[in-house]
Amino acid sequence: MSQKIILVACGTGGVTSKNIAMKIEKHLKKKGVDCKVITCKVIEVRSKVKILKPDLVASSTPVPDVGVPRVRATALLTGIDVEKVYNEIYEILSK
Repeated sequence: MSQKIILVACGTGGVTSKNIAMKIEKHLKKKGVDCKVITCKVIEVRSKVKILKPDLVASSTPVPDVGVPRVRATALLTGIDVEKVYNEIYEILSK
């Protein structure tokens, strides 16, 4: 599997997206997935997708359809259904 690029967005592009990004990166590295995780604000998603061409967009809030698979990753903050989100992310990146 080649290196996967994941864009993680939250309202301000600050602590929340960084928290989610760290958890996703840690989980994927345990599974042997080479990944680069980049954080941004939700309002930057469209422009970042055009530039970075990520394999996945994960977010704490709804993001617009940008032609890239999207995952709502709020569970990584709440601790509820975490494995479901990790499985969804892994499944998307495995295609």
